Amino acid sequence: MSILQLDFAEPFFSIDYVESEDSYHIGKKSMVINLAEHEHENIFLDGERTVVPLKAAMVQDMTIRNLVKAFVIRDVERTDLNDPATVAEIKKTWKSLYEMSGIARHKGLPYYKSPKFCIGEGRNHIELNLCFVSEGMVPSGPHREHDRDFDEVHAQIAGYGMMRIYDYDDKEHIHQELNMAPGVVHDKMYDSEGKYPWHEYKSVTPCIYCPIELDRGNNENYHPTDL
Repeated sequence: MSILQLDFAEPFFSIDYVESEDSYHIGKKSMVINLAEHEHENIFLDGERTVVPLKAAMVQDMTIRNLVKAFVIRDVERTDLNDPATVAEIKKTWKSLYEMSGIARHKGLPYYKSPKFCIGEGRNHIELNLCFVSEGMVPSGPHREHDRDFDEVHAQIAGYGMMRIYDYDDKEHIHQELNMAPGVVHDKMYDSEGKYPWHEYKSVTPCIYCPIELDRGNNENYHPTDL
């Protein structure tokens, strides 16, 4: 049982990583992301409501139960993206997406990333961070390959954005747009073999979102649809 108080997103967000806890109390409005992956590993809220694996909820003034693995952004509304001083401080504190990745398609994009939080090994390895987009209607650029073999979803923390899904072999034609408001984690995009279509994040307003990467590990018997 553990509750780790993380500082990678400070001073803008206070975040706890919670693992194997029977209960966890929430006061001010907070975003709870269930990082567990199996059907029976739901987080229980009052009134028999649940947060199913790889989904999230905005929660306040209650004790939640059965946290196998969870990411809790406490007092999630304390950072005001409409405040110019806050925006300037985020840009000064976090590196640009291009500085972090070195990928040509990221050059000049108004995306800024916090340091990464990493935990676990093998199939249990998780990496995530926060990404601030300072302008609306800016796409990150379509891609379908990643630097590791992982399952990926994105959680919307503040502001509004979308995931845009293209064809598997054609990055010119958009097939689906998944709109994302605060508290939303989109459905998985990869197919039964773990293959991704071309996809990208796009801001709708200035916003903050969280890419979540769960390693597939080296288990040859692992299959994405087993989760």
